[in-house]
Amino acid sequence: MIRIAVSTTVAALLAGVLSSDHPLAPAARAKLVVTSWEYTFEAPDSVQSGIVTVMLVNRGKAGHQVALARLEDSSSMRRVMSTLVASKIRTTGIRWVGGVENALPGTTSEATLALPPGRYVLVCEYPDVDGHAHVSKGMIRPLIVVKGSSSSDTMLPAARATIHLSDYRIEVSSALVAGAQRVRVQNDGPHRHHLTVGRVVGRATLADIDKWDGKSLPAPIEDIGAGAAVLDPGQASVITLDLNAGRYLLACVLSDTAESKPHYLLGMEKLLIVR
Repeated sequence: MIRIAVSTTVAALLAGVLSSDHPLAPAARAKLVVTSWEYTFEAPDSVQSGIVTVMLVNRGKAGHQVALARLEDSSSMRRVMSTLVASKIRTTGIRWVGGVENALPGTTSEATLALPPGRYVLVCEYPDVDGHAHVSKGMIRPLIVVKGSSSSDTMLPAARATIHLSDYRIEVSSALVAGAQRVRVQNDGPHRHHLTVGRVVGRATLADIDKWDGKSLPAPIEDIGAGAAVLDPGQASVITLDLNAGRYLLACVLSDTAESKPHYLLGMEKLLIVR
């Protein structure tokens, strides 16, 4: 298997408290709308800190992601750009805080994050057909998160289930069901991880998916335009999954080093049955 060509809110503040298994709780208090094309982002220059829903609107002809990275005080855009292009495995001067793993052409996908004030970059690291990452072609944009009235709010929205990412396992706290639902994704491991989600086609097994070259037809999985972008250790996000009944693959396809196996070959893949 290659990288899946893929791959909110707060409990009610009204009169009562919304239960955590409600499929679509109230939205987060701030929204950051990012529009993607080949190969650029359109987005506001700044957003207020606190709980923010990132909405990726894909106007392009290929799948795109928007991953958010917070810059260290000593980092510059030039340094971040060079390290992202030079090394897809190890990046310096940034902390990955999540984002939208995938939006298919003509669709919209969301993720909700807790963003403290600071300097950030928006990035798409997907590979193009020529093998070059979209970030190297211009899909990187600065973002300033300014201190707002809710800057101390770090409580992510209620979710139906939590998907725990660790070295090297994926665990789901409770069953996912057909329909729209919010799911928390958190990185409990010492290495960075992300979550890709694909629908399994026919009777394909994990072995069939693992040996797929990403090009041969029929494909054993199909992209559903969902997932959680890369999270550094201790980071979490809340995503919306709109699922039909069927079998799904959850996976992390990142690697720890350029020489090491991708995480899904070390055990970070899981088949789910959704009813």
